[in-house]
Amino acid sequence: MSKIKWLILIAVGMAVCVTTVAIVLIVFMVWTVGLGNILWSLGLKGVDRTLPVYTIEQVPSAHPGYRRTTVTSGNTVYVNDYEEYPLLLQNQSPTNAVGRMAFGNAKICSIAGQPPTAYLAVDAGSEMPAYEVFRNIHQPPFDWRHATFQKMEFTGQIGRTEHKRATDPVLIDDFVRTLREGTFSASPALTMGSISNLAGVLLSTDQLPGLVFCPYVYRDPAGPVYLLESFVMESSDPKQQIRVRWTPASPLFAKWVETP
Repeated sequence: MSKIKWLILIAVGMAVCVTTVAIVLIVFMVWTVGLGNILWSLGLKGVDRTLPVYTIEQVPSAHPGYRRTTVTSGNTVYVNDYEEYPLLLQNQSPTNAVGRMAFGNAKICSIAGQPPTAYLAVDAGSEMPAYEVFRNIHQPPFDWRHATFQKMEFTGQIGRTEHKRATDPVLIDDFVRTLREGTFSASPALTMGSISNLAGVLLSTDQLPGLVFCPYVYRDPAGPVYLLESFVMESSDPKQQIRVRWTPASPLFAKWVETP
């Protein structure tokens, strides 16, 4: 046999050996760790069965129109209620899983900047992940009324390109003061088409790392701007009406919103 043929056989043999070792390692990992755990850790599918398991319960909130949802593992309980509805994740796709749901194996993740003993991000989606903020029941609700916000973002309206930011403390304090001290009243019933006139105002503070506080604003087509204390979609109504409690925005904020 020629020298070249010997070299070819040696190369083929080495390739077979490497492939065999790789297969053995993969089989070993799947056997010891579990294929589902490996894929779950890569964000593909499956579940890490070593993580704490949480059960979920949902009941009507003390605030009409809202739901109180709790996730529980042993004696550890987290809640999403009226106080948590305005809280949003800065990173809407967290990856550091610290728990899983008993049904569906949805992920429960820590929030960057927040200790897991204070807040968690719970995947409440179905086909696609949709994380909501849950607060440990031993953690006081976020006190936005006394927080100092450094940045404000207006998200604009559905179907429009409006989006603006502000760091002016006078403007931000004016907005928060109106939200805190305004006289709120029930609006006339709004139709579902009015949802396009709703927009969020993202307020960021160093006192709430990893999260933003997001109250809503309603811009009446006739001109006035309102700050919302709450809004509820009445799904049982065949006309799909929206009930809100609002107060008129200050002239300063209204002018900022309306200025291109």
